[in-house]
Amino acid sequence: MAILVFVALLTDCSSKKDIYYCPMHPHYTSDRPGTCPICNMDLVKKEDPSEHKDHTSASSPLREAASAGMGDEHSSHLSETASEKNPQELVLSFEKQQSIGIKTELVSRRNLVKKISAYSSVAYDPELYSALSEYKEAVRSSEFLSPEVIRNLQLRLRQLGLSLDQIRVWTSGARDPSELILGGRSGRAHIYSQIYESDFTTAKVGLPIKFKTDVYPGKEFIGRIKSIDVILDKNNRTLRLRSEVSDPNQLLKPQMFGDAMIEVSLPKILSVPTSAILDTGKQKIAYVQTAPDRFQAVSVQTGKNIDSWVEILSGVQENQRVVTESTFLIDSEAKIRFGSDSHAH
Repeated sequence: MAILVFVALLTDCSSKKDIYYCPMHPHYTSDRPGTCPICNMDLVKKEDPSEHKDHTSASSPLREAASAGMGDEHSSHLSETASEKNPQELVLSFEKQQSIGIKTELVSRRNLVKKISAYSSVAYDPELYSALSEYKEAVRSSEFLSPEVIRNLQLRLRQLGLSLDQIRVWTSGARDPSELILGGRSGRAHIYSQIYESDFTTAKVGLPIKFKTDVYPGKEFIGRIKSIDVILDKNNRTLRLRSEVSDPNQLLKPQMFGDAMIEVSLPKILSVPTSAILDTGKQKIAYVQTAPDRFQAVSVQTGKNIDSWVEILSGVQENQRVVTESTFLIDSEAKIRFGSDSHAH
């Protein structure tokens, strides 16, 4: 009988053997502490789901309150109640947070500057030159032409990217259309730049622009955006900007290549570091810190990407704290504990 009891105890102990896994490579497991052979990260003990509530109670501030005078039974009841309110909250002890390198940052409104770098060239545009010349001649001969002919010529100029104000300037004598094929005159040069459609809402007429070319290293030609084309290039998904820059010495020649830099000030943008956002393919999520040892995945909608920051449209609120480092590791931990439902919010 004693032998049978001893064997049963051994069997029970072996069935409850601890399992350790790598937070970076959850598929690697071991029955003893150590390091991951793939990335050398310390292995973490996998928690038994049946004991998760007790562990939560032990590692939470509620447990600390219990040690200060509250009974263990009352503390356990409060922990279970909190878990029932939000079963998808991930509980991580402070030691665990340190071991996987979790860092957080506040969601706040920041004054940001978006920089748009655009491939550019000095204008050589015989098509626009011809269209402007035809329109100017039609306006001079308007008494012999029908209004419809003039409207059609004006529509062609609009399709080529000129605004109504620019059409008036080019045809009033203040600008010589030959500048578009012979190079800048009167101390200015015309620059054509290509921007991607994702930057279209940021770039605006009137914004300052800096043009640089390898022909004159270290020299910047300063100017402003004059117009933006109305038709998108379907092949490379870009729009053309037309700018004028100062060139008093007529250094810039038609079809000379370079790069344009556009800086746009964006004040008080609700934002977080780009590292705080995980793109699952179906949605974008961030992990919000709801308590010192608690985290929750929330679905967010993002706007502009501004260098190392991303604009937040919805999902998290100002002054909430989100995970900005080891986001992938905390997401892996959530999937281990809750499965694929960890993102169902």
